[in-house]
Amino acid sequence: MKTWREIEDGGGATPAAEVAVSPSLNAARAIPSLALLAVVASTIGAVATLGPLLGIRASSPTLALLALGALAVHLTPERAFEITALTGLLALAATNRPYALYHVGLVGLLFLARNGTWALAGLLGLLAIWLPKHLFASHYHQPALYAWINEPSLVLTLFVTACWWRTRRDGRLPPAATTASPLAWAVMYLFPGHALNPMVFSPGDVFRARRLDVRGIGAGLFLVAVKAAVHTALGRFFGQASYAGLDLPRMATLTRAELWGIVSISYLDLVVTLSGTSDIAILLARLYGWPMASPFRYALLAWNPVELWRRWGIYNRKLLLTLVYFPLGGNQRHRIRNVLATFLASALLLHTGWFGSKYWAIGLGGWRDQTVYFLVQGLLVCACLWYRDLRQRRDLSPDRRASADHTLRWSWSRAGGTVATQVASALAHVIILAHALPFATRFQLIARCLALR
Repeated sequence: MKTWREIEDGGGATPAAEVAVSPSLNAARAIPSLALLAVVASTIGAVATLGPLLGIRASSPTLALLALGALAVHLTPERAFEITALTGLLALAATNRPYALYHVGLVGLLFLARNGTWALAGLLGLLAIWLPKHLFASHYHQPALYAWINEPSLVLTLFVTACWWRTRRDGRLPPAATTASPLAWAVMYLFPGHALNPMVFSPGDVFRARRLDVRGIGAGLFLVAVKAAVHTALGRFFGQASYAGLDLPRMATLTRAELWGIVSISYLDLVVTLSGTSDIAILLARLYGWPMASPFRYALLAWNPVELWRRWGIYNRKLLLTLVYFPLGGNQRHRIRNVLATFLASALLLHTGWFGSKYWAIGLGGWRDQTVYFLVQGLLVCACLWYRDLRQRRDLSPDRRASADHTLRWSWSRAGGTVATQVASALAHVIILAHALPFATRFQLIARCLALR
């Protein structure tokens, strides 16, 4: 069974339970002021120009705040956490001032209740779940009473708090997290990138040694640029190969090759868009001195379903491991059950749209489509685990069984596995992407692609 050190290292975090926050007072001085200004300007400029290509549009005040905050963090690193949280709050206020006031009040209450269980649950249940839904349901014809609600930030609040609670209960909190000031503690909820694309970072991701990783920022800029270019090119040259225009009459007239074109291009576009928007949030984290790993670690090169989900959305993966997989027993007991439960939890907690939204009821596109999709993906992972265990028992020594090779490398077997894995994942995505088709017809589309009908 993997240790938490291995899991956190895999997500790009230093073994944070053993590392106190030690801002380097010489970090900014090591880089000339003009060079620091160039790094900040190029990064914010990239967010301003490339972000809209991927669907992230930041206002000019928000971009200015992000740039000024980054400069302040590196010029006064002894207050890096507080400056980062304050910048995140101001960036959120520039986007949605009423919600920013609500958010900071909620985070303040959570700080006071951070060492409890029922108090945290009560605050989240009342202020992050019940109140937004109640305002919308009871005052539907008075939008001013609920239009200020920022649903992505509510989702972030729910799961950051749940991750904090579980980490504290397991005794894995970094020492710096337990002694942080209220404003420094709030950085988990007020990262500057959260105003553009909220992401759940664990206490181990946040309360760690900081450093300005210029090479990491450069790599992030390159990834965002490439993904923005790919997304733009796909829209320009293959705009018709989209699920948006795929209804029953059109599906009946398309050849199998044309259907495969829609399935594969839509899948590629989804991956570059999801990973590109996530990379923007990570790029901002790196700019502020947190050397976070990219959330999608070359997922398109994964050679089996297990490896795919090790590389796809690693911060969501860590959250689900924290809240579901390891508490159920991990791979020490009932591994297949635990894997399936984790995938179903991903559907119901993270993807149905109920948690953090202002709706009491969600449509079939939420719970049904997502549940079936993640069940299919979970079954693929379980089948891969079963086959791998069977092969290792037959062919490998105990020493080799103990270690798995996760390194990207070329081989014909890896190439074949990559093609099969990405084909299976692209077909599974038909379930949640082909909204214009009736639910049963989506499986007919999969069958036609596989020449089964």
